[in-house]
Amino acid sequence: MNETISVIVPVYNVADYLPQCLESILNQDYGDLQVLLIDDGSTDDSGAICDQFAAQDSRIQVIHQKNGGAASAKNAGLRAATGKYLSFVDSDDYLEPGVYGFLVKTLEETRADAVQGAFREVYRSRTEAKPLKPETLEGFDYLLRFPKDFTCALLWNKLYRRELFNGVFFEEGHKIDDEYFTYQGFLQPRKVVCTDRVIYNYRKRASSVMGSPASAEQRILDGLDSTAKRRQKVCAQVPALSRAFDENYLDALWYLSGNTGNTERSLKALKSGLREYLCRFGNRFPPRYLWKGLLRLLTTPTDALLADCQSRRKTADIENFFP
Repeated sequence: MNETISVIVPVYNVADYLPQCLESILNQDYGDLQVLLIDDGSTDDSGAICDQFAAQDSRIQVIHQKNGGAASAKNAGLRAATGKYLSFVDSDDYLEPGVYGFLVKTLEETRADAVQGAFREVYRSRTEAKPLKPETLEGFDYLLRFPKDFTCALLWNKLYRRELFNGVFFEEGHKIDDEYFTYQGFLQPRKVVCTDRVIYNYRKRASSVMGSPASAEQRILDGLDSTAKRRQKVCAQVPALSRAFDENYLDALWYLSGNTGNTERSLKALKSGLREYLCRFGNRFPPRYLWKGLLRLLTTPTDALLADCQSRRKTADIENFFP
């Protein structure tokens, strides 16, 4: 019987961090692994490191491809995955010891569709735990949590049954991809077990936080686009959750408007998104806690909003982040 975990690891220019990532996977107490390393056109030694590890461990399968972005790499992994279970690990992060055996046991004992664990943010000189309340969510309760808890959209803090994502692939061409993908596994009633055990270490890197101005702008536009598409799909398939995902969309508009990476283009897109929503769904009035922020976005001139974002960007402290 197939009890394999297919571990999808997209790889791009992470030679400094990749060995620790791979060792954390291969040294797990659960040995039945299919480790899929998708080298997305790396220009450093990452591809060679993948091949070196594969030569030493038959559980590793390396796929070298032209650079197509993280979503393209993950899709290549999904197409190659043959395991009963599915796990995603970013190649600059690493797992806690002994988590796969624990997660599989939890899945099978509870007959859940997915298990979510706590994680730890790793900085240069400190770590910061992100705790999780132990509980079991059934039906659409987990999907309903997406608007209020960003950890639901994360890929790497869970172990899934493979069938959750049968026929589901990442939307390519974006700077972010989790937000377009993860929720689609929960559009049917599901059972999710949340555990307070830390399973994953997420490395905070300056390059992924700040990036180039064009990259930062695209992340904001992707955030707006993914939230809008998620809202449309959920409202169409699970109408009972429409109000919660309406609020989530408006909350995203307010939140993204304060992002220090904003440009004139992204702020205009946020303003346009808010005006369009109010014109189409004016009867679905925003909750009171959003009034001030949405009114500011709607009425403040774009150049004034931009000046505020740029001012706060200059004071951002990233010295404690990894390169």
